[in-house]
Amino acid sequence: MTFENKLPSGYTTGTIDLDGDKKLSLRLYAAAAAIAVALTVVCCFLKDISLLFDASGVFALLGRFVLIMLITAACLVGQEHLKCIIIGKLTGKPARVVRGRMSAYIEYKCWLDKRSYLIMSLAPAAAVCLVLLILMIALPDKLFWQCYVIFIVSLTGACGDAYVAYRLCKEKSDVRIKNEGYKILIATEK
Repeated sequence: MTFENKLPSGYTTGTIDLDGDKKLSLRLYAAAAAIAVALTVVCCFLKDISLLFDASGVFALLGRFVLIMLITAACLVGQEHLKCIIIGKLTGKPARVVRGRMSAYIEYKCWLDKRSYLIMSLAPAAAVCLVLLILMIALPDKLFWQCYVIFIVSLTGACGDAYVAYRLCKEKSDVRIKNEGYKILIATEK
């Protein structure tokens, strides 16, 4: 796994702007929504969804949904902190989590090779989803849907990372990547 502080000469850069490109942003949100709906429908055939709404009163139900939202937010921010840890281990360089506009993302100051970037961007979501899958199996049925909702949000929250990974798979192996929040810089050799 390699990284460079400065881009080597002979490289040209391109940008994937996950926030500024409104058409791409809309397609990613639509894909995430379609995946969430499909996963929910499939699971409705396996588990009774009424377990999610089984609470003793309106306030208990509201409290359950607030708790699900808080745990989901913690999982998503936790994924970004895991990315910072991975960047630190790979490069020895600091990375920071930036929170803004109901999301969190990382920024770092070096260029990664394709393999390092793919590990850094996809491993945290995979780890969180694996833990949630284990919890869905181990916990009682009445907690299944709570874990499943968090699982769906964690999985669909990685749609942007999955799109960048898809784009990188089309590139040569000597590509360099730098994450500047919502903008991903991709440098290829001329």
